[in-house]
Amino acid sequence: MPPQAPNPDPVELLEADICALPSLLQQIVELAQLRDPHTGAYAHPAIPSRSRAEAVHDKLRRLHDRAFRHWLQMGLEAQIADFEIYLSGLSISRTKVVETWRSLELYRCFAPASASPAERELFISDMEVMLRSGQHAEDHSQTPQSMAGLEPAHDDEILTIKEVAAWLRLAARTLRQWAEIGVIPAFKVGRQWRFRRTDIENWLRGGADRRKFDG
Repeated sequence: MPPQAPNPDPVELLEADICALPSLLQQIVELAQLRDPHTGAYAHPAIPSRSRAEAVHDKLRRLHDRAFRHWLQMGLEAQIADFEIYLSGLSISRTKVVETWRSLELYRCFAPASASPAERELFISDMEVMLRSGQHAEDHSQTPQSMAGLEPAHDDEILTIKEVAAWLRLAARTLRQWAEIGVIPAFKVGRQWRFRRTDIENWLRGGADRRKFDG
């Protein structure tokens, strides 16, 4: 008899199944749902073995981190297109999903534990913009390509050092130094540094500058 092929590793099969999901947001949602809200441990009912619990946790945690950070690097139009793919696989109407996510803010639980406060804030901001655009598209039959004017009302808001420092969880002194040497986009009004919210959000999305922020 020919030798039997070894049984595939269930953890590797689980990874393949998650990576095969058509939407990146669907991967993030799925992985967030596999995380215990009390302990933060990841598990999957298809692999109940306690001996594999640590391997499952590590694999799912890494997948969650990777999908989340990939999402942050996407532009708004790409995020909207990915969201449409996610919605197309649901049996619920897109209107109901958008309304529910906006009212309950379920997306606030989607970030992995490794996300920094600034990354969480950026993800939430991206989701809020995307959901607003989704509601607008539903109400006005607008396509994702015509997104002008759909940014949140606070996008052009001018912020102080104190406000930005609280947002980014930085010391005001550090933020002032960054402004002075050009690490973070800022401008002066008289002798005081000011920041545009859109500039800070774009700076957080930027790869090189983001690495400076993350240290």
